[in-house]
Amino acid sequence: MLTYVNLRETSDEDGNRQLGASLKDDGTIVVHGHDLGPGVESFFGPGITEYEWALSIRPSGVRVLKMALACDADVLTALRDRFSGDAAANLQDFLDDNAVPYEFWSRVEE
Repeated sequence: MLTYVNLRETSDEDGNRQLGASLKDDGTIVVHGHDLGPGVESFFGPGITEYEWALSIRPSGVRVLKMALACDADVLTALRDRFSGDAAANLQDFLDDNAVPYEFWSRVEE
């Protein structure tokens, strides 16, 4: 069973964007994103060039997620298959639309 999948990794004139999902030992899934560069600044404003965020889905939420994905086994593979590349932008809406409980954390920096 996988313990990590890369959902997005890009580098272009807007900077670098990385997104991955990890399965922790306790069954929690953590989706972690990290964006650097001019694209962050154009979104957040002058001087802000780094944005990092994470969604934590506890085991009870992972069960809801598996039902929403129609996934019986490897939930990270199902996430990768559905939310890789440009489709990664749809993940949080999917969680909300399917009432998957999660905790959100973020930070911005210069």
